[in-house]
Amino acid sequence: MYDLKCGQKNCKHNHGYCCCAKDIAVSGGTRCTTYEECEGGKDYKTEASAEFSKPDFSVDTCVACNAPCLFNRAAKCIANGITVSTADDGTAECLTFIKK
Repeated sequence: MYDLKCGQKNCKHNHGYCCCAKDIAVSGGTRCTTYEECEGGKDYKTEASAEFSKPDFSVDTCVACNAPCLFNRAAKCIANGITVSTADDGTAECLTFIKK
């Protein structure tokens, strides 16, 4: 999947709001379990640096999914793209989730 947007500014895989991880996993509760906080925590990467970073759309990310979602086929996401953002509890959450 090439269209993987990420709003977790402090994730080490986020470059210009694009996820550059080779593989990600979404749990049964729609949480992105690949999320890893940047070294140094939230102060390591400022919001401005993420906005000025050049997005890398060349990464073809495999999305494993265990959520009861319309786009889940045999534990793989078949959506054209997904958006991950910060949930109320601070975890990374798939916003493209549509309950079956």
